[in-house]
Amino acid sequence: MYQNSFGLILKASVLNEADKLLTIYTRQWGKIFAVAPGAKKIKAKYIGATEPIIETDFMFYFTSSTSRPKVTGAKILNSFPCLTKNWRRHFIAQYCAEICDKLTPLQSQNLSKYDLLHRSWKLLETADNPWRIYIAYALRFLKLSGYDFSEYIKKEDSYMTKDETEVIRHLSIFSGDDIDKNLSIEQEMEETLMKKIDNFIAYYLHHNLSTKKQWQKLIYA
Repeated sequence: MYQNSFGLILKASVLNEADKLLTIYTRQWGKIFAVAPGAKKIKAKYIGATEPIIETDFMFYFTSSTSRPKVTGAKILNSFPCLTKNWRRHFIAQYCAEICDKLTPLQSQNLSKYDLLHRSWKLLETADNPWRIYIAYALRFLKLSGYDFSEYIKKEDSYMTKDETEVIRHLSIFSGDDIDKNLSIEQEMEETLMKKIDNFIAYYLHHNLSTKKQWQKLIYA
């Protein structure tokens, strides 16, 4: 059975010499794994449309409801070119993608998650404060996923100042443009909040995000 769906590519890994295994957040089914036959070949017709941090219009072939679908067609909808040209922004976009991947079960559709990730990637292309966009994304994605950041703070007895609480409230409700352009946050505050959010995610996953480990290696190399 053939079906179409838009999808945000969260991850692409090598399945064998010629094929890729894609982790995709689709509009129609939520997160799925899909095989892209021949996508590793240099001359593959949809090699570019099966790379991470890209929105693609997919055609899938399903042999059964439980098997991994095969990609039989792929057309790029949005390549987020400004992320591709800037490795730091692209890295933050990968950070967002991994949160989506790790905190989302398979085949659990949530259009709000799709729109949030898509909007965050778009904002990261031009944002003056990209890490601020990441913090806002993480807070909102955690809420959509049913994880209560405030309860974690209480449980871990992690003291939050009045200023930190207010900034978190603003990051949770303001528009992306206002967060980037009009919200005044000191860099030290951003770093403190990122650390607490990352610890919160690690608390539930029982390990740090691999993207965080890679970032630390790059920064402190």
